[in-house]
Amino acid sequence: MKKFVLAPVLAALAMFVWGFLYWGTPHHVPYKALATVPDAGATAEAIGKLLPVSGAYLLPSPVLGEDKMNELAKRGPSVEVHITKEGYGAAEMGKIMALGYAHVFVIALLLTVMLCGLEKAFERWTCRVKFCAALGLLVAICDLGSAIWWHHAWGWTLALSFYDFMMYVIAGLVLAKFVTPKPAA
Repeated sequence: MKKFVLAPVLAALAMFVWGFLYWGTPHHVPYKALATVPDAGATAEAIGKLLPVSGAYLLPSPVLGEDKMNELAKRGPSVEVHITKEGYGAAEMGKIMALGYAHVFVIALLLTVMLCGLEKAFERWTCRVKFCAALGLLVAICDLGSAIWWHHAWGWTLALSFYDFMMYVIAGLVLAKFVTPKPAA
């Protein structure tokens, strides 16, 4: 019971707090990697007029065909836009936070299942933490593909990679206390 309820609940809480500290502090560490526009309101309005529906847009778009896409790619710029036409406010933040917590809870629960399945190989607490950290490192390295394949800014991609790595380390530090091998009979 502790392993599959309390452990993921506490790990998810620790991960959620990490997310709040990383993304929501006054210093906004990852946001320093973002470029800014002189007039955000006018820019948002112009983009809203140019892009007809909510969704993801790539410019140059692969749906134009390979020749046209290559021609536009050589000329530049390359743009990826994720747009939500419907606004959201403080009233929706509760739902967003609940979904965010549910997301990290599922990650913690899956890590718990993995640790339980491999618990004989992880007799020491440090081995369990290192396993979770190694998974986090793998995820963080996969994140770097966004800069390579999708031309995301390296600063932003590195900020996301660091966040993901630390989320797994934090989960591992909590889960490793609960997921322990059963004593030999």
